[in-house]
Amino acid sequence: MLFRKINHILFQFFHFNKQERNGVFILGSIIIVLIIIRLSMPYVNINQQVVTLTKATPISDINEMQNTKVRDDSREAQETKLTYFTFDPNTINADDAEKLGFSKKLASTLINYRNKGGKFKNPDDLKKLYGLKPELYQRLENYILIPAETKDKSKDSNNVQKKFTFEKKVVVKELVEINSADSLSLVYLKGIGPGFTKRIIKYRTMLGGFHSIEQLKEVYGMTDSLYHILTSQIKLNTDVVSKIPINVIDFNSLRKHPYFNFQTAQAIVNYRFKHGRLTENDIKNLGVFSQEKLQVILPYLSY
Repeated sequence: MLFRKINHILFQFFHFNKQERNGVFILGSIIIVLIIIRLSMPYVNINQQVVTLTKATPISDINEMQNTKVRDDSREAQETKLTYFTFDPNTINADDAEKLGFSKKLASTLINYRNKGGKFKNPDDLKKLYGLKPELYQRLENYILIPAETKDKSKDSNNVQKKFTFEKKVVVKELVEINSADSLSLVYLKGIGPGFTKRIIKYRTMLGGFHSIEQLKEVYGMTDSLYHILTSQIKLNTDVVSKIPINVIDFNSLRKHPYFNFQTAQAIVNYRFKHGRLTENDIKNLGVFSQEKLQVILPYLSY
């Protein structure tokens, strides 16, 4: 009797109806899913932010870094205000020198040096100026222009003036040979400044020299008006043009020439590999150059 009563009590306590059994099943399923997710988390790639602990920077170091940044910002601001132009260190005044990056002290040193009889005969002499930093000289080197010295300075001013007037009437300005002229010769040409001088020399080097004055039109920034001004001041010597040994030059060297690209250089190399040495007719028959391109390329080739 007692056993039945206990069994009845236990049955009533642990017995679930249909709704309760469904609830227990759903709850158990959720628990199992959560356990599976928790166990699989170490094997899943999750982007985590890594917090790196660094040694604290002392306050003195922070102040020093801030001061350095302020000095750098000040130096950059000062450099952006600089104006570059061609100048003669024998005649430039202090204000113009400061525009080029001279400090007031350095500009004063330059003026004092000249007042004591000092003279700069070539751009390298400026390096000897006390207080001039190498980096400043490097920035200004291409802008230093020192005219040739005037002779017969021992004569009185009247004779010098007469001599200058006489020579001005009879002397004809000599044309500049464009393939051998240095930067100092080119920069004095009308309409040509330091910037265009560098571009002309750079393109001339890449070509190996100009074989036609019209090639100056290919220089970056060249306008028709500037071209016409320039052609009246120059002459051309094609004997100094560097030739391309088309039968032995390698692929990488050939493609660097302004008149060749990857495809045309590859066509040249492939033809040599299959057929041997090229001739001018072979170049024309390759079919990779237009007639206009052939006119500018052929003068550079040697076989």
